[in-house]
Amino acid sequence: MLRNQKGFTLMELMIVIVIIGVLAAIAVPAYKGYVERAQKTACEANRRILSTAAGMYYIDNNQAYATSVAELVDFVDNAASLKCPGGGTYSLASDGIEVHCTNHPPEPTTPAP
Repeated sequence: MLRNQKGFTLMELMIVIVIIGVLAAIAVPAYKGYVERAQKTACEANRRILSTAAGMYYIDNNQAYATSVAELVDFVDNAASLKCPGGGTYSLASDGIEVHCTNHPPEPTTPAP
């Protein structure tokens, strides 16, 4: 009494699960790398915006440097949205123009030859 049964065997299902596992093992670390790079790039863009605002503050306040990022709010239209996507906080460097992030330190620059 043989019937034509349709479906997958246990071996076929296990092979599919192994393939999905291998693809996930490759995709998850790559995705994390993309997210980290995107966060770092967004943070760098925010720091450049804040640095430009610090320069404008310097010019408008008789060549006095800002002491905190909060003082730059009047020079940035979207100041509330300028947050580090990685959760870091921004602060001004001792020169009053350069902006640093606690999560994304600036990359060292190599001097031109």
